[in-house]
Amino acid sequence: MKQKISLTIGLALSCLMAMAQQNYTIKGSLNGQGNEKIIIRGTDGNITADASNNAFELSGPAGKEPFVGQMDTGVDRKLYLGGGKTGMYMPAMPLEVVLTAGAKLTVSGAAEDLNLASVTGDPYNDSFTLYRKALEKDLREMLALQKQMIESRIMGLKEGQEEIMKKMLANRKAISETRKKFIKEHPDAFASLYFLSTAAREYSIDELEAAYNGLAGTYKSTRYANAIQDRIKAGKIMSSGGPVPDFSKLDVNGKTVSLSQFRGKYVLLDFWGSWCAPCRQAMPHLKELYTAYQSKGFEVLGISSEKVSGQAQAESMWKQAVEKDGLPWTNVLNNEISMKQDVVQMFSIEAYPTQILLDKEGKIIGKWVGSGNKGVDEKLKEIFK
Repeated sequence: MKQKISLTIGLALSCLMAMAQQNYTIKGSLNGQGNEKIIIRGTDGNITADASNNAFELSGPAGKEPFVGQMDTGVDRKLYLGGGKTGMYMPAMPLEVVLTAGAKLTVSGAAEDLNLASVTGDPYNDSFTLYRKALEKDLREMLALQKQMIESRIMGLKEGQEEIMKKMLANRKAISETRKKFIKEHPDAFASLYFLSTAAREYSIDELEAAYNGLAGTYKSTRYANAIQDRIKAGKIMSSGGPVPDFSKLDVNGKTVSLSQFRGKYVLLDFWGSWCAPCRQAMPHLKELYTAYQSKGFEVLGISSEKVSGQAQAESMWKQAVEKDGLPWTNVLNNEISMKQDVVQMFSIEAYPTQILLDKEGKIIGKWVGSGNKGVDEKLKEIFK
C-alpha cells in the first residue's frame, strides 16, 4: 500500500514539475517602477503582478512555439492630448517579450522607457534586445516629436505643426530603413522574422517575398512566418484578380466556416471590430443591402478583429457586438491564440472598415475602405440589376 501511495505521489510531483517547466518566468527591475503593477499580455490573456521597490516577477503558461507577448507597467506613460488626465491620450509603446516554455528571462531598464528595456535569457529575446538597440535613437526621436506635436496643437501653432510633421515623416522613414537593414543583416534572428511580419505593409509583394526568402529557415514554421507566407500568396492572387485563397474560422456558435462554402454566390467580406465606431455605424445600411440581395445570391461574411489581449475577452466583445447589432449573416473572429490563418494579414487589411467583394468564383471584383462609401451599393445594383 505504501508503495502505491509513494508511486502516486511521485507521479503527481512529476506532473507538477512538468507543468512548472512549461511556464515561463520573468524577473526584472525597472528604475522608477516603484510598487506599481507590471502586466504581460500572453497566450492566456493578462498576467499581473505588483512590483516591490522596482523589482517584480511574473510567470505564466507558454505554447508550443514562440509567442510575442507585450509587457506594460502601471507607471503612467501616456501622452495626453489635452484636457488633462481625464481627456484623450495616446498609449505608450509596450515592451515586446518572446514567451516560450521553460524560459527564464531577466528584464532591466527604466519604467518610463519600458519599450526600450533589455530582455535576456534566450536567443529569442537576445535578438529582440539587439533590434531595440538598433532602433533606440530613432524611437526616442519619435517620442520627442510626438510630444512636440501635442504641445504645438494645444498652443494652436499651425506653422510649428507643419515643421514637426515633416520631421515625423523623416523619422518614420528612418525607422523603416533601420528595420529593413536589421532584417537583412540578421537573417538568423527571430526578431527579423517577427518584425518582417509586423512591418510587411512597408514592402511591395515582390520585396516582401525577397526579404522572406533571405531569412534562415529556423523559424519558418511559426505563426509569424505563416502570416508572411499568407500575405505573399494573397498579394499575388489579389494582383491577378483571384480566386482568393480559402480559409476557415469558427463562427459565433463554434462551427467551422470556410470561405469556399460560399462559392456560387457573390460574397462581401466585411472586416470590422466591436471597437470600430464607423464599422458599427455602417451595419444598419449593410443589413438593408443584405435583405435586398440575399435571395438573389448575395452573402456577407463578417470578419472581426478585436483589439484586446486574450482570446476569451476577444470572443466576448465580438459576440456581444454581433448580438447587439443584430447581424444576420455569418460572422467569424480573427483572434485565435493558435492562429493558423491570419485573414487580416492575408487580405492586407490596414484600415477599418474594409469591404472586399468576391464574385461567384471567388475572384475580387471590388474593394472599399472606410464608411459611407457608396461603391458597394453601386456594384450590387450593377450585378443584380
